[in-house]
Amino acid sequence: MRRKEPKLEHKPLGNLWWFKLSVNVTATLLAFSLTLFSNEMSKTNAKKRTARNIALVTLSNIDEVVNNLEIVTTYYDEFRDMYNEITASAPDYKAVPDSLCSAFVAYVEGWDVFAINKSPELTFCTTFELWDYLEDIPLIRRIGNCYAYENAFLDLYKRDMEVINKLSVGAGLENIVDLRKKMKAILAYVPFQNYMQRSEAISYNYHLIIERIKESNEENKQNMSVSDEDLKKLVAPKRWVTSPVENFIFVAGPDR
Repeated sequence: MRRKEPKLEHKPLGNLWWFKLSVNVTATLLAFSLTLFSNEMSKTNAKKRTARNIALVTLSNIDEVVNNLEIVTTYYDEFRDMYNEITASAPDYKAVPDSLCSAFVAYVEGWDVFAINKSPELTFCTTFELWDYLEDIPLIRRIGNCYAYENAFLDLYKRDMEVINKLSVGAGLENIVDLRKKMKAILAYVPFQNYMQRSEAISYNYHLIIERIKESNEENKQNMSVSDEDLKKLVAPKRWVTSPVENFIFVAGPDR
């Protein structure tokens, strides 16, 4: 009796081809997805580093702002000290040195103009995408508060200088040549006397605003784990203006 040979089952070649194709497509898609994910992570990390660097420059700028406002406040307090020293010699003012008389009149007649680098503030306050990558709402809010205080200070200072210059005009200083007579005219002018009665409160507001900015920025530095030395490396040394053509007391921020 003849033995039957077992039948061999032949799998369709088409099914194997589709299987291999599916594996290849899946592998390709997976590799592409991983590459895309890796690229997106790299971009995100780069943007986070950029956001941090911009924030650090911003903190450094706020320190520069504080330094500049402290200089302005020092000038104002010196002016108040001059006024108190001069009025202590009333009514003849003979004991007032010529140098003190000259400095006092110069402050009243002149309006000191200074420049503050606003670029970091504008960059931080207008780059909203930056805020997303910082992922720190309290930090963003404190930085915004620092610049709000700065603007409040500058508005207050501008109004004070306008008042002082108007008072110098009202006292008729343009018709007086002698410095000592100018000084006496200023001191005798009642609106100026009224203004100086408020000068202590004005000085207090200047110092209070500066303290608020310093407190907020110290918290910012602690939040970002950065030291004052680290921030100082981000800016060039301050350049003091010497040319008579430039009307600035000082220029803040890196030289260009």
